[in-house]
Amino acid sequence: MQNNIKIFDNNSGTSCYHKDSERISSQSLFFENLIWGIDDVCHFTKYAKGTVYNLVSQGEIPYRRGRKRKLVFIPSEIINWFKGE
Repeated sequence: MQNNIKIFDNNSGTSCYHKDSERISSQSLFFENLIWGIDDVCHFTKYAKGTVYNLVSQGEIPYRRGRKRKLVFIPSEIINWFKGE
């Protein structure tokens, strides 16, 4: 039985499915996203959501406001911030 991986296309807002046989790893999909949400930042940093929200409120982590004032993060900025650059 083959599993399908759901892929969300940030540009068009649509999703599609690819079979495992195409060798698309969830790790590569994670780093190819142009924008991360709070859950993605928590996954990358291993911080709890409360910790990330505190960092945002203190202005210590790079973030932006998206639609409906939702927190969005640029992966390259988060990676550089996490490395201390």
